[in-house]
Amino acid sequence: MKLIRATLSDEPLIAGWLQNDTDCFYTTGEEVYSADMYRSWHEASDQFGYILLKEDQPVAYGEIWEDVEERDLELAHLIVHPSYRNQGIGKQLVRMLQKECMAFPYPWIYLRIEPENSRALKCYSGVGFIKDESLRTTCNSRWIWMKARNGEA
Repeated sequence: MKLIRATLSDEPLIAGWLQNDTDCFYTTGEEVYSADMYRSWHEASDQFGYILLKEDQPVAYGEIWEDVEERDLELAHLIVHPSYRNQGIGKQLVRMLQKECMAFPYPWIYLRIEPENSRALKCYSGVGFIKDESLRTTCNSRWIWMKARNGEA
């Protein structure tokens, strides 16, 4: 497995993975995907997109968001190619993103998950993320928040 930086030319790939309404909602928080979404993610100065390759084939996408003010990181827009699900690819993606996070001087990495996304909850728990109920009340009650110490990948 290899993690590479995503480019604007990766947008059609991500669009193909987000055709299912549920996948789109779990990944973006929106029911319908648009190319403008990806473009805005890619152009944001504090968001860093990555593609996970398996034998040179793209199998997953995820981002690291840097929050300088809060001094933390967030993993976001995580998605696995539909044909590669339930094979440990999501865990591999998160572990590799956690390794990338070690380049940042922040103690915590966060994730937020739609409450009904049990597959994601199981995946993130499986790589050491724990629920942080305090963030559910202080940040946004819509999501389940999880965290892991940076450097514990």
